[in-house]
Amino acid sequence: MDTAIDLQETSSLFYTAKSPIEWIISKLDITNYPRFKFDTSLTYPNLIVIDNSTTFGLERKDILDELKGIYEFSNIEEIRNFILQNSYLVDILKEAPENIYRIFGKSIKLILELHSDPEEDFEELFVVIKSPYAPQKARELMNELDRTWFLNIMDKTQGKLCITEEYL
Repeated sequence: MDTAIDLQETSSLFYTAKSPIEWIISKLDITNYPRFKFDTSLTYPNLIVIDNSTTFGLERKDILDELKGIYEFSNIEEIRNFILQNSYLVDILKEAPENIYRIFGKSIKLILELHSDPEEDFEELFVVIKSPYAPQKARELMNELDRTWFLNIMDKTQGKLCITEEYL
């Protein structure tokens, strides 16, 4: 849902702004960008769409749009909320398929699952590789994935992402 606010009618709001984004907006040439639309969906928080063709700030889209074409989701809303709270995982999740496919091939499915234990105050996102390989072969491939990629970026996950394999 987009709500349009005419900057010329409410310009005093922007000139008394306290946040950095509002200060930047107040400095825009309003003759070139007369209308701003603010999207209130569950997405990246710092984007303003200008005239439906120009963006200002972060790219505005659903945080999971790109990931939906790569992964299946066990519970999309819970995963979306988790990723919003741990946004540093987005780049890792975008990078993972290339590395996984390089080792496992294309005959696999990638699934995102959120595992949590409220008593332990624990949440972790799992990339589940559903593969057709026998257990021994799958373990060898997982070890290669760990050795060539995942162990090198593991500190970036801050303990919030795990990769595992299951039979397809």
